[in-house]
Parts: sequence; C-alpha cells; structure tokens
Amino acid sequence: MAVTVSRLSFWKHLKLFCVGRMRRFLLSNFRRGYVRASHERRRGECRRCGVCCQMHVRCPALRFNGDLAECARYQKWRTSNCRTFPIDERDIDERDLVAPRVPCGFHFVNGSETEKREGPA
Repeated sequence: MAVTVSRLSFWKHLKLFCVGRMRRFLLSNFRRGYVRASHERRRGECRRCGVCCQMHVRCPALRFNGDLAECARYQKWRTSNCRTFPIDERDIDERDLVAPRVPCGFHFVNGSETEKREGPA
C-alpha cells in the first residue's frame, strides 16, 4: 500500500525540484567530503516508506511490495541522489513537507554527540 503524500502547490513542487534535488545532485557529485561528514552524523535506517521517491514526482522505479517500497533499479542504476539520501537535516525537512505524518527512519546528531559515541581521538 503506497504512502499518501500531501498535495503541494506548484511552487513548493518547483522548490523541491529546483532547490532540493539540484542541491543533492551537486553535493553528491561535487562535495563528497561534505556528504561523508554528514553521513557520519546520520543515525537510524530506512523504513522503506517510499516518501523520498515521491518528493517532487513519483519515481518510475518505485514499486510497493505490501507496505514496503522497493526500487526496481536498486542494485545497479540508482542515481547519486538516491544513494546518498538524506544528506543532511534539510533533506529530512523537505521530505516532511511531502508526508508530515510518516516519520523518516533517519535523523542526524550534532558533532559533539558523534564524538561521545566514538570516544576521544
């Protein structure tokens, strides 16, 4: 069963596409150090709800097996945007615009929490 996403205005869809998607594309391909550092602060796991695959336009590779989302391109053809999502807190905020009632399985901790978990250097 697919997650019901909120109906957004044309301008919000445009913002999600032009700002969000392009920002993730540029970060994933040209700021890999930033993405690595952000992923070190990322905790949790994907709940396979499929909301991120429907943020601006429903991805044609999105399939549902019961309540779990699946990607038809998962093994070989996923884009850098898909492989790195969510990069940072902004991605979670954008995702929550689309489905505010379905929480994301990921969250981010600040730098001091990361150091506490890993111990002193």
